[in-house]
Amino acid sequence: MKVLVLHSELGVLRGGGENFTRNLFAAFAERGHSVAAAFVADYGNRYPIPFSPSIQPIPLSGWWSRNFGQTALSVIGRCFRHDGWSKRQWDYFRDAISWRTIRWHNYRFQQRVEQAFSTRWSDFDAVYVHGDPLLASNVARFRPTVLRLPGPVSADYEPELRRIHSVCSNGDALASIRAFLGDHATELPIGLDETLFKPGPTSIRGELRWTCQHRVAGYVGRLTQLKGVDLLATAFHGLSKRLPGARLLVIGNGEEDRKIRSILTRELRRGMVHIEKDVSHERLPEWYRAMDVMVMPSRYENFSNALLEGMACGVPFIASNVGGNRILAQAGAGWLFESESVSSLSLCLEKGLDGTTELKARGKIGFEYIKQHHSWAATAECLERIFESLVRVQS
Repeated sequence: MKVLVLHSELGVLRGGGENFTRNLFAAFAERGHSVAAAFVADYGNRYPIPFSPSIQPIPLSGWWSRNFGQTALSVIGRCFRHDGWSKRQWDYFRDAISWRTIRWHNYRFQQRVEQAFSTRWSDFDAVYVHGDPLLASNVARFRPTVLRLPGPVSADYEPELRRIHSVCSNGDALASIRAFLGDHATELPIGLDETLFKPGPTSIRGELRWTCQHRVAGYVGRLTQLKGVDLLATAFHGLSKRLPGARLLVIGNGEEDRKIRSILTRELRRGMVHIEKDVSHERLPEWYRAMDVMVMPSRYENFSNALLEGMACGVPFIASNVGGNRILAQAGAGWLFESESVSSLSLCLEKGLDGTTELKARGKIGFEYIKQHHSWAATAECLERIFESLVRVQS
């Protein structure tokens, strides 16, 4: 089977959705299928994230940005009092700019896709689209199309979604979409490379001059307002005064980088916090293993790849009581805190970092849960069945 993947930032981001697509289609290609992927690149057709040799890259060159101006807006936002009316109004304005920028980016990507493949749709048996109902609805006119939604969408999209041959999701998003789409929404679970993400040794603490006596909280993901990294930074700033042995390891980059550095100036200077902007997928397990507990403070989270990866490495978690975090917490591998509450997060962090026995017990529960429920091979097989049913109906 020949499949075309349309995922705009597949070659330029290491986010959860991008990692999902890259890993899924590497496993899908191993099942004997041909995979090509179209995504944005700079004017020289350059893109920083490498692909599996089994995936043919089709970069669409140009000037692209889904986050245009967000760093500057974040810097300006620091001028307002954290809990004041002006800050709330500014955040509302910033969100309005953000979604309009994303919508414009998606529209431009759709235009480029239509140009690039106007005479090539017949080269492919089916198409996979990540996260863009309008693009998938348009592509479905030409080839059998699968849309994966990494988060919930409004019922306003129902007409477009029903024109798509198969709509896939998982976690909290799947439940939300099925409320108005019914059985037209199909589960496509997140997989995991169990040969890579597993408990084991790490040299990271030694490289950071942290010892086994330190208690390390960690975060992996984009540094954005939605991910709540400002909440984590604020909570740790207060906690570090009460627990001098606490450490914070942050892995990721984004428009909130300068903000969290500003909040954690003292802790960074004292070596209590380390921020690593970019870690290759292959090296991530070592960084997870350096953590005693992983924190996911998102204001919304569908079903976190990072939490699954940490759990596979035997690391328990502390997560906001939203979306898919609630689903994962049912396994017993972590704690939930009240969303948006710095005080609730601080309490969970202090409790979690103070109990070595409890951390190990929950870490073991998480490891066993992942071993039983998640693998890329199983996810690729599930997607294969979806594609085969669509192609069979169309032929």
